[in-house]
Amino acid sequence: MSYFVYQIIAWTIFLIVFPFFLIYSLGGGRQELRQRLGLYHTTPRGPGSQPRIWLHAASVGEVQVARALVQELDRQLPGADIWVSTLTRHGLQVCREQMPDRVRCLFAPLDLAGICSRVMRNIGPDLYVCLETELWPEIIRQAARQQAGPALLNARLSERSLRRYRRWPVAPLILATISRFRVIAAIGEDDARRYRELGAEPATVIICGNAKYDLPPAAGQTWSAPATRADQEVELTSLRSGLGIGPEQPVLVCGSTHHGEEELLLTAWRKLKRNLPGLVWVIAPRHLRRLPEIEAMFRGKNLEYWRLSELSNGADPDGATRPEKQRATVILVDQMGKLAELYAVADYVFCGGSLVRRGGHNLLEAAAHGKPVLFGPHMEDFREDAELLRQGGGGFLVRDEEDLCQRIMAFHTRPAEYHRAAEQAGGIARRLRGSARQQVEIIKQLIGQKVGKNNSRGQ
Repeated sequence: MSYFVYQIIAWTIFLIVFPFFLIYSLGGGRQELRQRLGLYHTTPRGPGSQPRIWLHAASVGEVQVARALVQELDRQLPGADIWVSTLTRHGLQVCREQMPDRVRCLFAPLDLAGICSRVMRNIGPDLYVCLETELWPEIIRQAARQQAGPALLNARLSERSLRRYRRWPVAPLILATISRFRVIAAIGEDDARRYRELGAEPATVIICGNAKYDLPPAAGQTWSAPATRADQEVELTSLRSGLGIGPEQPVLVCGSTHHGEEELLLTAWRKLKRNLPGLVWVIAPRHLRRLPEIEAMFRGKNLEYWRLSELSNGADPDGATRPEKQRATVILVDQMGKLAELYAVADYVFCGGSLVRRGGHNLLEAAAHGKPVLFGPHMEDFREDAELLRQGGGGFLVRDEEDLCQRIMAFHTRPAEYHRAAEQAGGIARRLRGSARQQVEIIKQLIGQKVGKNNSRGQ
């Protein structure tokens, strides 16, 4: 597919859906519509102004990477004018809640010719940065034309995405897009290899690790960096109490689960409860749109459960009293951005997308909280992390629900082994920190190169 064909298709779709955009704007979405059309409020920039950096984060996960980079930018480039765009309302909400007030949080513009060129001229970033796997051809093209990089940082690329991008008719468009990046900073060797196979210039592809492991605590999440062990215990006790979890109840958190896994995990939880009667099961589906499907399955199996929002808001649905809430042992996560907090209160962690063929998900987010991580055999997208944790004694492969039960019972009956694995997991995660610093060094170099070019032209 050529760039020209891509734009014809994109504009055709836009013209079809634009009436619905207008109707939506009448219901309170006016600001979103304006920003999608590239109508941002900008201020003129004079000579000698601070560098302007535009970070594009698709949704909540990428916003967390942006948080880590913003923290490091504050150290290395204090006063930098930082803009963060996102595609989703959840992403924008989290961005506004967790970023410093001086950071401009906004909806990303539609990837349309005319809109993107105007946006790039009006905002005038010194550097446009895409995070993880954001390949929008037009905005990247315009950033290159304006000499605003672009750069792809914290870059990930799964085998599934590689196969999709190499297929006709999108392959030529993707190749042209990634060729415009000045730097592609991959999180691991597998990701770097895939970008090179996709056609990226080898000299532009480097490995920097995952900036998410340098993530600062969000507001109200001081448990991530407690002043003392006593402070940590107080924070964790408070979090558990808020969820209706007693001090002696073990907690199994299953994060980022996919279709086909919840029934397997329910079977495992029911079996574990024979020996661990107080075991709390926290289930966090990867996609919230699957909540009705999961709730229907729970009701079909006569399973009593609570939504996380009901507990965290202090609500008592159906007239339930606090003692009844204390006895609730299944919690369904129906809120975005809560998984890290839940990993903190967990005793046992299973990472989803791995008992079914979905490639797995981020293991080190749980390891960073000092939790041994259990995962299934399908970790193709995070193979390096899985192998690193497994060989280091902080991660454990479970083939099926029976294997999961056996591993958790082994931890329960051999606490010294559990604590050793927890220390190993936390140590591995700590050793991987520092990526945000490296990636901000790249940002500084690219901005410096642009300033140097502009100065040489002015002489």
